[in-house]
Amino acid sequence: MAEVKLFRIEKMMGLSAPAPVRAAAETPVAAVEAAPVDAEAPAPVADASGAPAPSAQAPSSPLAAVSPDITIEELTILRDRVEEATRLQSELADLSGAIERTKQELSALHYDGPAAARFQEAGNELDAVVKATEAATDTILTASERIDSAAAHLGASAPDDMSRNQAEEIAEQVVNIFEACNFQDITGQRITKVVAALQYIDERVSRMMEIWGGPQDLVSFAPEAAEQEAHEEDEAALLNGPALEDHHGHATQDDIDALFA
Repeated sequence: MAEVKLFRIEKMMGLSAPAPVRAAAETPVAAVEAAPVDAEAPAPVADASGAPAPSAQAPSSPLAAVSPDITIEELTILRDRVEEATRLQSELADLSGAIERTKQELSALHYDGPAAARFQEAGNELDAVVKATEAATDTILTASERIDSAAAHLGASAPDDMSRNQAEEIAEQVVNIFEACNFQDITGQRITKVVAALQYIDERVSRMMEIWGGPQDLVSFAPEAAEQEAHEEDEAALLNGPALEDHHGHATQDDIDALFA
């Protein structure tokens, strides 16, 4: 038995000596042999005082070895990620709906119905407008030149001042006609830009349809035929305008004359 000594401070406080500690060398051999030995578990290692060190066992709970602050931080991060995933899911749902609506609109542009060719023929119609205004302008300029020439001859052979003044007035008005005919160049340039923009849009729309599988895959998104073909028999149904020359069913002036002949 090792002798237990009291420190001076313990003596002054009147404390009694603690129970003596049995040394490791004094442990009975029989007690050691009687103790059950686990072959798999490592033997406890005694410290300097001879007391066995506590065995390293797994904590009874997974959170036992985790600091409360770290756990709360991890839960906060997890909650933020869940909220972000929920927002992302909502955004994806809105994006999916927008794509579906876009497919419906694209399918309506290429729908095989009465109004199927409106978008495709818009550029051709504008080209026809440019050609028609150009032809009309040429006719106006030719007639104005003849009027100007006739007014010049009339003024030269006028018997009095009144006739000469009228001929000069006609010549001045012809000049105004020449100046007004410049509109054809300006409007022609603007309409040409519009036609180019329509062609660009048509190409991009066609490309988008090819990316989504082509018109054949957009048939299911096409509006119902009854909805497209329904129209009222009023004045709006008659405002079709002149047909293009290469359009199917186009009637020429000769056809009309032959009809009334």
